[in-house]
Amino acid sequence: MLSRLIQLSFVVIIAVELALGRFEWIASAVISLFITFVPNLIKRRISIALPPELTFVIFLALFLHTMGGSLGLYTSTSWWDHLTHSFSAFLVASLGFIGVVIIDKYADSIYLPPRFLSFFIFMLTIAFGVIWEISEFASDQLRGSTMQYSLDDTMVDLMFDIGGGLAVAVMGPFYLLGTSKERFLQEMNIDEAISEIRSKI
Repeated sequence: MLSRLIQLSFVVIIAVELALGRFEWIASAVISLFITFVPNLIKRRISIALPPELTFVIFLALFLHTMGGSLGLYTSTSWWDHLTHSFSAFLVASLGFIGVVIIDKYADSIYLPPRFLSFFIFMLTIAFGVIWEISEFASDQLRGSTMQYSLDDTMVDLMFDIGGGLAVAVMGPFYLLGTSKERFLQEMNIDEAISEIRSKI
């Protein structure tokens, strides 16, 4: 229900922006709305069912970003950018966690100890955060945008990225202690999805 409300909010944002003649954040709202349908498309095409919690985090991260731009919260609220960075970092780390668990389970030549699993997720999130900041810097230089206000702003963003990645890096292995990899992957229908993909190749 919450996910459907977020999808509806994107439609409202698009309608309001069109009515006000502001087109800067319409593309972001349209793309975000499309992305919210991707989990269902993945489930229908290759049978992979993302955890409901992760799907909601994806929706929420997109919503906070688009709403922040539409309402001008990135400029009027000093902590909004840090909030969205935290959610984005948590999302990237969660997707990385799922990917690493799948690799560890189905790649016979690869074994990932729990400690390395945490380290890999943490470093992946930091790398993504650095690439994102570089893209913002490039946008400011090439397009004259103001995505980066100062060096302090960039460093604080990276610290929030680190916080989001660290949260998943710490909680991920503990989660697997209570929920076996087999059960975790079974709930996502990974076995069925792999069989279906192999049958199409």
